[in-house]
Amino acid sequence: MRRKLLLFSLIFWALYSCNDGDIIVTTFEFDDATLQSCFGSDVVVFFKINNDPAESISVQIPGDESLFVESDTLNFTLNGNTSKVNYRLFNEAVDASYFCNSIPPTTPSISQEYLANDGSATLFITTIFDDNDGLDPEFEGDGDTDGDGLPDFYDFDDDGDNVPTLSEIGIDPQNPQDTDGDGIPNYLDTDDDNDGILTRYEDTNIDLDPTNDVTDPLAGPDFLNPAVSVSTVIDIYRIHEFSFNSDVRVLLNDLVLISGEEQIIQESLDLGTQTGILSGSLFVTPDFQ
Repeated sequence: MRRKLLLFSLIFWALYSCNDGDIIVTTFEFDDATLQSCFGSDVVVFFKINNDPAESISVQIPGDESLFVESDTLNFTLNGNTSKVNYRLFNEAVDASYFCNSIPPTTPSISQEYLANDGSATLFITTIFDDNDGLDPEFEGDGDTDGDGLPDFYDFDDDGDNVPTLSEIGIDPQNPQDTDGDGIPNYLDTDDDNDGILTRYEDTNIDLDPTNDVTDPLAGPDFLNPAVSVSTVIDIYRIHEFSFNSDVRVLLNDLVLISGEEQIIQESLDLGTQTGILSGSLFVTPDFQ
């Protein structure tokens, strides 16, 4: 009799646990899929697609392109609304247009969908700045010659004389121009012709560009002509431009995807890295110190 009671108890427990929801522990096979992204209206969507079987995993977070203009680590708590993860199975192959259209297409149709309203998404953003001045960024280093708050490797005017570094190097970056022969190359020399007047002050028309102030056309711009030493005090920097290129790695943690009574649990899911998620140019006018 005791054996029958024990057997009945085990059967009852098994039935009860099934009604509490099926927990599926699985490993997603998205390693070979490419991480892609789309920018929407105040949202960013990352996604990976497989076509055999037809499936996708996507991550939506609040934000826009401004998230990716400098290196940072951003954490988002999944709430199933503004921050969410979807795992979808489709009835046929799907492509990027499904995620990148403001209104998703009617085909392919979703055969099953799992939604995560718990867990977190972390973005590891790596941004490289470059002033495109012809000098190796590693050679320029992290120093800030003119103290304008921009490291030399992406400061397009390293010495702060309002003449771009690219214009001062000369034809050979390995042997940069040194007009006054003082051992300081022009791009790091605040008085290029050694006439006692700062290059930045040899700007008679006050347009923040000393290169177009020419008293003697045969001698070139005044800032390179020691015979001209007219000073116009200008303690303002010109607009600086530098380029940027950002990569992002997406990592999901403590992920619980739910579809009806089913749950898919992923303690950690690395979606990989998207290179070049955003690139372009930035413009800034440093404050004069």
